[in-house]
Amino acid sequence: MMARLSLISACKAACLVRQPVSQHAGAALIGLRQLCNRAADLSDGNKTIQATAPAVKIIPQQTSAQLLRHQAATISAVEPVQRSMPKWPDTQQHGQDEAHLKQLKRTGYYVKDQTLLLMHHSRGPNFDEALRQFYARTLAMCARPESCVNHIHLNAILGGLAKAWAAAEVRRAIQNHQQAVDDLHRFTAKILMLLQPVCKALSVREASSLLSSLSKLSIDPGLMVAGTVDAVAQQLMANMHLANGQDLADVVAAYSMLQLTTCCEDLMQAVSRQLAVADLSRVGSLRVAKLSYSLATIPTAAPSIKALDALCERFDVLLRSQELAELPSAQSIAITMWALSKLKYAPSDELAASMVGRVVALCHIPKQQPVPQDISNVLLACAELSLPVKQSDIDILLCLLLGRQQHHVAEQHYTNTAWSLAVLGCLHSQLLDTLIDQLSVPSPRQAKISTPSPLKEVGLGQLYQALDWLQPPSSPSAHQHEPWSSLQGKLHKLGPRPAPTKRYLCGNGKLCAALKQLQLPFRSIVSIQSYLADAVVTSPGNKAQPIILTLSNPDYITNIPGRLTGRAVFRTHLLAKQGRLVDVPHDMANEAITVKQLADYLEPILTAAAGGSLNAYRKLMQAK
Repeated sequence: MMARLSLISACKAACLVRQPVSQHAGAALIGLRQLCNRAADLSDGNKTIQATAPAVKIIPQQTSAQLLRHQAATISAVEPVQRSMPKWPDTQQHGQDEAHLKQLKRTGYYVKDQTLLLMHHSRGPNFDEALRQFYARTLAMCARPESCVNHIHLNAILGGLAKAWAAAEVRRAIQNHQQAVDDLHRFTAKILMLLQPVCKALSVREASSLLSSLSKLSIDPGLMVAGTVDAVAQQLMANMHLANGQDLADVVAAYSMLQLTTCCEDLMQAVSRQLAVADLSRVGSLRVAKLSYSLATIPTAAPSIKALDALCERFDVLLRSQELAELPSAQSIAITMWALSKLKYAPSDELAASMVGRVVALCHIPKQQPVPQDISNVLLACAELSLPVKQSDIDILLCLLLGRQQHHVAEQHYTNTAWSLAVLGCLHSQLLDTLIDQLSVPSPRQAKISTPSPLKEVGLGQLYQALDWLQPPSSPSAHQHEPWSSLQGKLHKLGPRPAPTKRYLCGNGKLCAALKQLQLPFRSIVSIQSYLADAVVTSPGNKAQPIILTLSNPDYITNIPGRLTGRAVFRTHLLAKQGRLVDVPHDMANEAITVKQLADYLEPILTAAAGGSLNAYRKLMQAK
């Protein structure tokens, strides 16, 4: 019995050892546990205990290290050690490497704790003081050589600071904003000075994350530490083939800083090429939306069709996901569709229907309903890209938009909606009347002003174009013309029709010379409603419809050859209501084409537009 108790005590003592042990010590612990388990099953009267007990010699008051060495020597005779396990060299160099690794981890934990603490204070009134303490502790840590601070820690410091700063900005937790900005710039400059020598050690993920953090902080490191952004950009260029969707999104989000670098255009083009082949399987809908938005608003991005195909394919996968968390929000869909319309890239009709259908479905979920800007952007994108939309979906979106309180809807949302529905062919007089009425009622903010601010020219132009689309034929009946006249009067109260945007296409002089050669009377640069015509051929007494000539570059959808944008189709439709429209390709008026060649090109086209003969137009010219 005493031998059994001593054996169990020895096992417990060995298990209490917390320091790392060698292979032999580990094997000893295994053998000791096995031996302990066997001994625990023996009864007091079992005589086999006499054969087992002597295998372990009990030495009173042994230390843990002594006990382990003694048990290793004893158990090796009972159960051999596995020699195939690797042997760690117990050298001084290995000890130094292990100590260095532990210190790196300790520094990483410290940085994480400090950034989490700063994030916690971003919700309270003491954020300014928390920032000062964060700066002081962080710089003190970086000043100690034994902290082993490397580029990973520095990147994490800026990343944590960016998140906390953004959160504090949203909650307006910064008390002395100018002082906080000055302190931020000084601290960031010191961190970047430490980071600059090790820029080449940054991975793609670290480099893109660094740029994203500096962008969120509105910091331009090029102004504080010369060459830092260029070094990071060059590092990204060298390793662009390793970038995934998240990395690319961070890079394009930091364009405001990168545009100052010498390689910005090359970098943006490299991003576009990589986007076509990168792994987007872990990119969520909001990041796809941000990527699309950046590509649409960055002049030097010039994304390829393949890159946009990849983004749309990823969005299609997310729309069909079975995970609720992966399904796109209304905001993500609206931003993506708006960006695609700016890029003149049309998603497939099936994908477009799924995107609109998802937004419509969210209209019935209170906490996920689209805001007015989302509805406006979705309808605008469908109009710009000539995407088919079900009338039932339009009705649901309009019901939600018009049901919102007027001060929650911006003027642009109403004007975008009116123009979009006109382009889609879904606008009617009663609906436009409702939208104009919403704009005629001053918001609570404008009600306090004696003279409310008028609509912007862009919004007024959209409303007048929507009104032009509803304009009845030239000889309407009285009951058709009356509602339109009422709408026109209401719209005039909101503001006059804006002047058409001037175009600076060369070739108008050559077009006029060709019309003179054809002996046709015309007026040059004529304003027709919201558009400018390069020339209008008229007949004596206006007995024949005018022929409207415009020099234009066809505005096509980039990924569907021959398909005009909705804006181009709408322009053609409105001008055609005012006369016989002839669009002259701008290439026909370039320097390589002579006036005679242009006249020979125009004559059969104008003859067909005039109904087979130009004599009705030439009589006025002959009389003169």
